[in-house]
Amino acid sequence: MSTAAVTDKKLEEASMTTCFVIAPIGNEHAPDGSPELLAYEENLEIYEKVILPACAKYGIVPVRADGIAGTGEITEQICRHVLRDDIVIADLTGGNANVTYELGIRHLTGKPIIHIGEHGQLPFDLSLIRTIMFKRSRSGLVGARRDLETALKGSLDNRFEPLTPARILFGLPVAPLPESAVEAERDDLDTPGLFDRFARVEAQAEAIGETAEAIAGFMTVISEAAVQIGPVMERAAQPGTPMSAWLPAMTELARSMAEPASGLREACTRFAGQMVEMDAAVQTAFDVIEAMPAEQRAGSPTGFLEQMISTAESTHEVVGVLGEVEVGMRWLVKMSRELRVPGRDLTAAVKQVSGVMTRVADWERRARALI
Repeated sequence: MSTAAVTDKKLEEASMTTCFVIAPIGNEHAPDGSPELLAYEENLEIYEKVILPACAKYGIVPVRADGIAGTGEITEQICRHVLRDDIVIADLTGGNANVTYELGIRHLTGKPIIHIGEHGQLPFDLSLIRTIMFKRSRSGLVGARRDLETALKGSLDNRFEPLTPARILFGLPVAPLPESAVEAERDDLDTPGLFDRFARVEAQAEAIGETAEAIAGFMTVISEAAVQIGPVMERAAQPGTPMSAWLPAMTELARSMAEPASGLREACTRFAGQMVEMDAAVQTAFDVIEAMPAEQRAGSPTGFLEQMISTAESTHEVVGVLGEVEVGMRWLVKMSRELRVPGRDLTAAVKQVSGVMTRVADWERRARALI
């Protein structure tokens, strides 16, 4: 199988991976200064700065309990995710009772589960289970993200051991825990060479282009939904019209935007993961071109540099449009709770793409310096 085919297969497999996040959600609508609001903000920080970007590296879309769309009993939906999802990430910080309950259910499945937690905030009876520990500082969160990336790769490569409850349930021998839940990637025969990396750039650039087209498609659907609901909103804005006249418009807008907003979030997560995955090969290519004499950069090297500049410019455009839509949505969300779910998806989409802009800006800087 060619390198390009292997890359496409890995991207396809990663895009289908399901991941549920067990965490103490808190309450974003609780009074200022309350423990519930503090818990919400603290755990949202871990989700956005550690879990989301780590999952984005592999094109995984992580789901929290407050991100489950659709109707139905919330407890049932959580149980289904805990039992069925390919990977579960559990934030044990604070020893939340619901987290501990859901954790016990997952331990019985024998499926991959990754534990993370803040130093000094773990429940005693879980402290012996190997956990990615972090301090709530900038460097601490960066380290936790990197450790989680490695642990996710181990799960995707099936390098994990069922915990003791699952071993007993399935009649397996009780084995010691693996030497490390977060181990360094070995430099072995599978490590790609220079031309493998160039081939990977080409394959991933094509995949990224397809994802970008999907993002544009979802954006078009969202824009059309807003345009179609425009006349209803204009009638509701007429002088003397009661404020309740806005509610049907908001409900209809939320209904028409729910599916494309969810799809946009997933596409942006996949896009961010593809960009992160592509970064190592791109940086290697830059290093090689930089070592070439200027007169030898004509042809393919120059074409590669122009492609990186074009990629950066188009990504900047995507972020700009996403940002404009998200700002408008932020205003609408304040007007009606009906729009909170699609609004949250749009915000997550913006953050996913914005999170890779540092890498993209570096590509553009290096490309322009060498061209």
